[in-house]
Amino acid sequence: MNGARLRVMASIVGLAVLATPVASSGAPSAKTTAPPEPTLPPAQVTFKVTPGSSGAPWRLSIENTGEGPVRIPADPRLLVLELTPAPSEPAPNENGSSANAKKKAQKPLPPPRCILPDDTRPSTDEGRELVIPPKRSWSTSFDPLFYCFGQRERSALVAGTTVKARFGWPRPAPRPGAKTPGLAPPFAVTPVGASVGKVSPAKDIASDTLTLTEAVPVDKTIPTDESAASNVTLGVPASMDAARGNELATTVTLTNGSDRSITLLYRPEMIQFVVSGPAGNVACGQAKTVASPIRELFTTIPVNGKTSTTVLFTTTCPAGTFDDPGIYRIMPKLDTTNASGRSLGLKSWEGVAVGKAPLLLRVRSPRTPALPPRPTLD
Repeated sequence: MNGARLRVMASIVGLAVLATPVASSGAPSAKTTAPPEPTLPPAQVTFKVTPGSSGAPWRLSIENTGEGPVRIPADPRLLVLELTPAPSEPAPNENGSSANAKKKAQKPLPPPRCILPDDTRPSTDEGRELVIPPKRSWSTSFDPLFYCFGQRERSALVAGTTVKARFGWPRPAPRPGAKTPGLAPPFAVTPVGASVGKVSPAKDIASDTLTLTEAVPVDKTIPTDESAASNVTLGVPASMDAARGNELATTVTLTNGSDRSITLLYRPEMIQFVVSGPAGNVACGQAKTVASPIRELFTTIPVNGKTSTTVLFTTTCPAGTFDDPGIYRIMPKLDTTNASGRSLGLKSWEGVAVGKAPLLLRVRSPRTPALPPRPTLD
């Protein structure tokens, strides 16, 4: 019985040995990886930004220097300007140390970056597609303040600042330890026609670095009344950002810089504006003639005193003044020459006052939705 059991066990062991695979000297010890996919070269596209002089618009251009056609979203809202201000020399203190020593010890701020808000930048490369054949280009003009609208960004648009321009969408950053994600639309450059399979698409394109030789003027000269008083002035906020140009109001502050108190009719309907925008200069409102004034509406302002009123300026301007996206400069004006209080026995101030500096308004989108103009080649 024991002998039979031993013979059965030996048979089982033999079968197990035969079932064990024999290692081959030529077989790989680990799983082989697939060869990487061939990498296509980028499309030969040149992106350039040229600053205007004396406050003139800047210009951007995209040129196809390759041998095959490419498609771009011809939309200037995809522009990004990266600014690097020139280093400034620290001013010494009385003891000879740097006045900026404490600031240097703090973490420096990142360089200013001029980019439109997400609700204004396109989220897709469709809608303004333009195919650029070989050796052709597309260009358009723009106002740098439309992008560099924040106070810090505006202040950096001076001589000596270097500018790096980009056009498109940022490439997604991979997570630590994760595989680099593949490219997915939207694209700033897409191969089409004979270029498909020969060049790769690009999320964004960059320009060469340029250095500004002059500052971008924020407060351009606006025509004002030469008869305006120099000691009674108007003030408005430095800037205002609006998605669309409808129902916009601002505070207008009158300052009495004379050597005596003044009494005048200071009401919202008395305020006029001169607007300088993409379409040129526009006069808003007109001087009011008050034949029967009311005593309670007059205001007395002491020496160096101030008073303010809020004006819905979009209702005082002609229809369509703020319909288009862009930068607008708005200068207030007060004319009380025909709003005398003499009939009430008041010695009122009768003159013209204008603003010291204009309100800088950015309108980001058109007032009414409309099809964008069809882009064309140069």
